[in-house]
Amino acid sequence: MRRSAIIALSFCALAVPASAQVMDSYYATIAEADRHNSSGARLSSPGAVLQQDRANFHRFGTRQAGDQSDMFFANRELRAQIPALYARGQRDDWTDGVLSGAFGPGEAYLLVFVCGPRSQPTHINVEPADGDSERGC
Repeated sequence: MRRSAIIALSFCALAVPASAQVMDSYYATIAEADRHNSSGARLSSPGAVLQQDRANFHRFGTRQAGDQSDMFFANRELRAQIPALYARGQRDDWTDGVLSGAFGPGEAYLLVFVCGPRSQPTHINVEPADGDSERGC
């Protein structure tokens, strides 16, 4: 009986998902250069714009004032996951609009949280870098 209870408790522990933690965070200034791919085509997906921002930072050396480095996205394979990571994160119309340029061609200063339970990111949360951080992970 005791063995069965221990086994049952073990399975219950496995069923509880590990809570996401902030694995990394960085500030990013999204500019028109980030809203176009390396061939010059306009990007409309917010996740693709975030991916291009990191490609510009790590691969092409195109950086705006306020851009910071991160621990993950120098790696091309991880950078390719950014659109899916963003899609799984907490999103709102304002952030989507700012990233895609729907509000005009200006720059946006954002705080990006890379989230996950361990060493593999599971999602990205983005919010305005206005000193009023609420989301985290």
